[in-house]
Amino acid sequence: MEQHPKDRGGVSVAIVGAGIVGCAMALTLAAEGHQVTVFDPDAPGAGTSSGNAGAIVTGSVTPTATPAVLKALPSYLLDRNSPAVLRLRHAPRVVPWLLRFIRAGAPAEVERIAAALSPLVSRSLEAHRALAALAGVEEMITQEGWLKVYSNEAEFAATALDRHLMDRHGVNYRILDRKEVTDLEPNLDPALCTIGLHQPESGFVRFPQGLAQAYFDAAARRGALHLRQKVRSVSRRPGGVTVHAEGGAKEFDRLVICAGAWSALLARMLGDRVSLDTERGYHIAFGSGTASLMRGPVVFPALSLVLSPMHDGIRLVSGDELAGLTAPPNYRRIRALVPQAYRALPALREVAPATEWMGFRPSTPDSLPVIGPSVHGTEVIHAYGHGHLGLTLSAVTARMVADALAGRPATFDPTPYLAARF
Repeated sequence: MEQHPKDRGGVSVAIVGAGIVGCAMALTLAAEGHQVTVFDPDAPGAGTSSGNAGAIVTGSVTPTATPAVLKALPSYLLDRNSPAVLRLRHAPRVVPWLLRFIRAGAPAEVERIAAALSPLVSRSLEAHRALAALAGVEEMITQEGWLKVYSNEAEFAATALDRHLMDRHGVNYRILDRKEVTDLEPNLDPALCTIGLHQPESGFVRFPQGLAQAYFDAAARRGALHLRQKVRSVSRRPGGVTVHAEGGAKEFDRLVICAGAWSALLARMLGDRVSLDTERGYHIAFGSGTASLMRGPVVFPALSLVLSPMHDGIRLVSGDELAGLTAPPNYRRIRALVPQAYRALPALREVAPATEWMGFRPSTPDSLPVIGPSVHGTEVIHAYGHGHLGLTLSAVTARMVADALAGRPATFDPTPYLAARF
């Protein structure tokens, strides 16, 4: 059995998963002198982290489950064309998660969850900027803000809960009129832009996979290793953990689970049962020549889509599909939204979709990530379940884990994120 070398001080840490959370973790821990080994058969950021809308949303305090969402849940799950859909074959497995989701949508729970999201999201951009500075890629993170647009007063009125929660937690946002929206995004259809809600302090990353790669490259310059091996199992041993991967068994002082939607299986091997399911998301990219059509990401809530100017062109991002990890992709619903993208951004109409993508969001029913030590010992640390906020929360999650490893006092109460809540 191979013993991980300890020639740089710190402790030896295995990180399972090289998504944006794992790469942020690798850089943060390597910079503090730990010996870091990342296990993932794929390249850094190549999985789910590569397909998002690029936003670091510092004001995202509204959980997924709300009273309005619960009211619409039957139609969401049964209408094949709704923004969220449940594949019937997956229904028996997802029932316990859905029951927790329903409980999380109660008004008192929404307030509690928003209060727990606030200290995470409000620190997210600053944490990313610190990591980007370590990696020497500050220019990869910009600040176009997070813009939502509404075509009429009724659509905007439906955001009352969002605005209440943002007000309660000090989120900086501006309500824009049509001219102010089209001044920001001149190529949008003005008819859809009667009212805008802009969070100017949110960040933007045009190439999320590139940022993950940059974080890992900076970690590698500090001694981190990437073993492109699939982890078959993990187990505890006296004083640490053993990772059983395709290349054999390796011993470490600490294990950080950052395996996204696959994390619950590893947690179960170590005695922790967490409520985690997969919200599959989809995107269509229109080619790199289209990126100049927009300044930053724009959400169209009534159309159930986001348009974002990424490195591979305008991305149409949509979909919440509960279907597990093995069902084949179903691109029918995202393809059906292409006419809506043309409607929202008329200059895009002459451009055909170039690529399609599907990824696995690791989602908890209460919209809070799982961060912190295992119920059974501090040698195992959880860092997953970020749902729609993986890019947003990756750097602040890494900071929290680094503080825990170093024995530093927590900046804010970590209790809401612990695996013990399940």
